[in-house]
Amino acid sequence: MGGPSGFNLFNPKSIKDVNNKVDVVFTDFQVLNKSIVPGERVNGRIIMKESITSAREVTLNYNQDIFSIDFASLNYIDPDKNKYAYKLEGFNKDWVYVDQNNKKVTYTNLNPGTYTFYVKTANDIGKWSDSTTKLQITILPPFWRTGIAYFIYILLILGILYFSRRYILLRAREKFKIEQERREASRMHELDLMKIKFLTNVSHEFRTPLSLIIAPLDKLISITADKQGRNQFELMQRNARRLLNLVNQLLDFRKLETQEIKLNPSKGDIIRFLKDISYSFMDMAEKKDIKFTFHAVNKALVTLFDPDKLERIMFNLLSNAFKFTQEHGEIEVKVQSRELTSGVNKIHHQLLKIQVIDSGIGIPLEKQDKIFERFFQNEVPGSMLNQGSGIGLSITKEFVKLHGGNITVVSEPGKGSCFTVEIPIMLLEELQTPINELKILVATGSPDEIEDIREISMHEIPVPVLSSKKLTILIIEDNEDFRFYLKDNLKAVYNIIEASNGKSGWQKALQFHPALIVSDIIMPEMDGIELCRKVKTDPRTSAIPVILLTAKTTDENRLEGYQTGASDYITKPFNFEILQSRIKNLLNQQASLRKTFEKKVEAQPADIQVVSENEKFISLALEIVEKNMDNDAFSVEELSKKLYISRVGLYKKLFAITGKTPIEFIRTIRLKRAAQLLEKTNMTISEIAFEVGFNNPKYFARYFKAEYGKLPSVYQSEHSKTN
Repeated sequence: MGGPSGFNLFNPKSIKDVNNKVDVVFTDFQVLNKSIVPGERVNGRIIMKESITSAREVTLNYNQDIFSIDFASLNYIDPDKNKYAYKLEGFNKDWVYVDQNNKKVTYTNLNPGTYTFYVKTANDIGKWSDSTTKLQITILPPFWRTGIAYFIYILLILGILYFSRRYILLRAREKFKIEQERREASRMHELDLMKIKFLTNVSHEFRTPLSLIIAPLDKLISITADKQGRNQFELMQRNARRLLNLVNQLLDFRKLETQEIKLNPSKGDIIRFLKDISYSFMDMAEKKDIKFTFHAVNKALVTLFDPDKLERIMFNLLSNAFKFTQEHGEIEVKVQSRELTSGVNKIHHQLLKIQVIDSGIGIPLEKQDKIFERFFQNEVPGSMLNQGSGIGLSITKEFVKLHGGNITVVSEPGKGSCFTVEIPIMLLEELQTPINELKILVATGSPDEIEDIREISMHEIPVPVLSSKKLTILIIEDNEDFRFYLKDNLKAVYNIIEASNGKSGWQKALQFHPALIVSDIIMPEMDGIELCRKVKTDPRTSAIPVILLTAKTTDENRLEGYQTGASDYITKPFNFEILQSRIKNLLNQQASLRKTFEKKVEAQPADIQVVSENEKFISLALEIVEKNMDNDAFSVEELSKKLYISRVGLYKKLFAITGKTPIEFIRTIRLKRAAQLLEKTNMTISEIAFEVGFNNPKYFARYFKAEYGKLPSVYQSEHSKTN
């Protein structure tokens, strides 16, 4: 072969095949664009201990997931024609082919795991090497994604599930326990109420014989001239009154439970009243040799107060003072008044301060706040018997609050106690207003810093809320305790309306139209006999049965009660079950009477036979409706006018007798007449509708079907076939 230098000669037999095995070596390894030197620490750890050329594995942290690998072929025959192929197992499956100019590959944001990098090369004639070079790259996960972390996660989840389940079970047990305690508390409360109610009933039974003891004693004291005998009678009287006060405490406690206590103020000399109550304990002072004194700054103070409540307050305080004061001790009652300025307008009021001071056993400081709680009893020396029931001071506090005042105690064990009662009172000039128009000042807050003073009118009487499922009974009784006793025992079965005298009872009878009236006979303003006479002679109330209660037992008194129209006459004292039975029987009779009239109304409208006052009333009502049968404008208002009764009175009386409202009563008569016309005439449905006062045949058909269960046309066809 010719050339510039002559001929080139070669022997073809000396040409050999090129070795197909060409190796690829790694020339550089970079992390975050920085070449890694063997033994170099990166973030506190060595990535490579030897050169990348000889290294076969590399371990990186999770935050070192950006790395680059440089490689080169060991083929030096025309190296510009070398080619390469690489892949990262675990990241991509296919080979990536590059030329001599792209001998560097970079990977970014790889997930933690183990990867293997493979690379191979092709020589200048394009023949690929049979061998590949590989490098194992491990990217460590962060701690929270390691096996230990997942194990901790599992433990935490299991722990959360366990404690959640445990918490749910504990909550369920606690809820069940609370529910059990609530039921037990409810059961105990019901049991307590039954006990209190029993004690109340027994106490009420005590009041009658005690009253019968006190009344003759009062008479004997007034007619006895012998001083020694009168002293004995007065001693009996005082102790009987004390026993009556103890009985009344049980009644008061029951009233507090049902919120029945009301203030009944009257005008009087409060100093004289307090002095008389205090002096009634003189015999007890003499018996125990106790120095007992009463001191009042004011000689007299005419004001408005509730004598019954104030007597209970003083009785409880003095009883406790004498009970817990040893023999030869001292007890003092101090009374004084002072002016009090309150409110933004600087209103002036009088404040009465009553102190009961004794030299008794005293009360520990930690128990002084508890003595006004119900059933609290302080520990007393064993020598002292009858420490009390624990309700006296609780009732006292409620009575003081009812007056708008407050009660405090200062005491030291072994030295005695001082109970202080402060109540606002009316000034003398304010009492010129008639008592029935007076307003009671009720102060809230401490007596020294009263900021809010409410005025409650004596006429502000709340209207009772009556249940539609219960019959209503009106109780008329001037004795508050006896009225409460009746109400407390009857309210579970009936709606109860109260009145304190005959005049008020008559007004409430007209207002509420009760199913039955229970009334005392001897009452102020209007007695029970006169009340019964008015009820029975007035057409609005004549259907209401009346039971009279009285202590009069003679035949003349009984006859007078029955002559006024009373349904029953019960003498005091009486068995409550008998009264309850009589009420039930009378109401059942009323119900039977109402059913009887309902049947008569369902019969022919003109066939009612007039016998009693109620039947006369129904007969007259039927007559008026029949006269206005074809008048579609005839209303309940017009019916009430023709019967000379108010619309409300008509509703109550008609419903009490027939069980129907006035509009139902009128409609029933119209429909009965329509049924007669359908049976006996050939009139059309529309003609009959207009004939009986329906101006719309569709409404007539709807009401007729509701009454008879079938349409007028069907009713007419059935009865025409029968006829």
